[in-house]
Amino acid sequence: MKPRLVMFDMAGTTVFDRGGVARVMSGVLEEFGAKLNAGAFTPLMGTPTGQAIKQGFKRAYDERWEDPEFIAKASERLDERLIEHFESQATEVPGALATMDLLKRNGIFIVLDTGFNRRVADAILNKLKWSGGIIDHTITSSEVNRSKPHPDMVFEMMKRFAVDNPAFVAKVGDTPNDLLMGNISGCGWNIGVLEGTHVREALIPYPHTHLVMNIKDCPAIFLED
Repeated sequence: MKPRLVMFDMAGTTVFDRGGVARVMSGVLEEFGAKLNAGAFTPLMGTPTGQAIKQGFKRAYDERWEDPEFIAKASERLDERLIEHFESQATEVPGALATMDLLKRNGIFIVLDTGFNRRVADAILNKLKWSGGIIDHTITSSEVNRSKPHPDMVFEMMKRFAVDNPAFVAKVGDTPNDLLMGNISGCGWNIGVLEGTHVREALIPYPHTHLVMNIKDCPAIFLED
């Protein structure tokens, strides 16, 4: 049995990121007079960026984390910095596009999902020239009621592509939030990627069907029959 729909995370899974997003978040806190090292943001990867930056200020013991207007301002600055970051250095994870192309040629729908909002996601897609073509759809945290680890993005894509059973959906991502979303959604394949933001030891405790080094390993799993 092969999946009808595969949902790949963006940063860290299909788009190269070795701590770059976390460093941008740490830099934004510093701009606003708070200090938190980039490593402290790693557990927040996959969550909506506005939520991550709010948690960053909280973890930095900055009382402004409770001020909605301040968090909105910091979130806006984070969007600007992320767009600058990706427009200057967004690169494909080696083999990502070839993997998606192979799956697409085998009749599988390809979706990218992300904790970024639409503005940031589109900046990445435009930089990589990934809009249209192989990728059937993209969905962001700003387009559902609840982002990762909640199942909303998976269920929304199931409706869009008329997949009535999550057993025919594969979720692929590099964060605990990706694996939790895949598990809560009931995805038939729930695959953790190890070359993104989290090492094997960090992902092993979370529910998964497979752990792979790179998404190039996915076709062998999906097309093994």
